[in-house]
Amino acid sequence: MLKIHNARKEKLTDEDFRSLAEIEEHPEVAKWDIPAYGGDVEKAFSAFKKTLENLSKAGDEFLIAKLDGTVVGFAGIHRSEGETGEKRHVGEVGVVVHPYFQQRGIGTKLLQACVNLARRQGFKRLEADTLAHNIAMRRILEKAGFKLEGFRQMRVRIHGKFYDETSYAILC
Repeated sequence: MLKIHNARKEKLTDEDFRSLAEIEEHPEVAKWDIPAYGGDVEKAFSAFKKTLENLSKAGDEFLIAKLDGTVVGFAGIHRSEGETGEKRHVGEVGVVVHPYFQQRGIGTKLLQACVNLARRQGFKRLEADTLAHNIAMRRILEKAGFKLEGFRQMRVRIHGKFYDETSYAILC
């Protein structure tokens, strides 16, 4: 059974942090997501632990999907700051599902949970950028009501190769 957990409300274990790191740094994930730590699970583990233990200070949100107790994906909302707080109503959202658990609706459920949480937390707008060739993520965004706002050519450089990026948003 799939359950979505809010990292603000539930204490995560080192096993949870390790699972998140392994998903983030999975070689298949790197094909469609900008690599965060270059495949270094230990760096990702430390970063997840530090970041998620300080969520309340940043105003960010983080959801974890567990299937029968196993971490299978996650989604986060990063609250934009701006120099004087003029963008605090905007959140940047990202969703990652372990490759073995994709195409089961988990990403869609995580994203819908993010939109609902964002509304409760006072966000007025959510934004999501994804590589243009990440068709699965683009479909998930559209299913959740996000609208395509732009297409940026050669926006992201990964391992020396340039990729186009799409920009989506939804008003909460």
